[in-house]
Amino acid sequence: MSDFAQELIASMEEAVAHAQGKKTGVRVHAIEPVDVKKARKALDMTQPDFALLLGTSVSGLQKWEQGKRYPGGAARTLIRLIERAPEAVKEALDERNSA
Repeated sequence: MSDFAQELIASMEEAVAHAQGKKTGVRVHAIEPVDVKKARKALDMTQPDFALLLGTSVSGLQKWEQGKRYPGGAARTLIRLIERAPEAVKEALDERNSA
């Protein structure tokens, strides 16, 4: 059996043990959810405008707001910033729009 196959089997065994609640070397990373709708409302933006800001479609944004899907990457980071400092983001956006 190849090294790759042996590693794959060992990985699957570890995954099963983790799923069964056994102690393993698995590290679990929990990602806190973001409140997309609350962030959009904090900026007083429409769905089309907020979707454009985040680089997604309106339907994608709606799925995020409904909890059917979750933003990742830069969109998630920007939403987190809006949650923590909406006034600073508004100011930055206003400066960008007036330039």
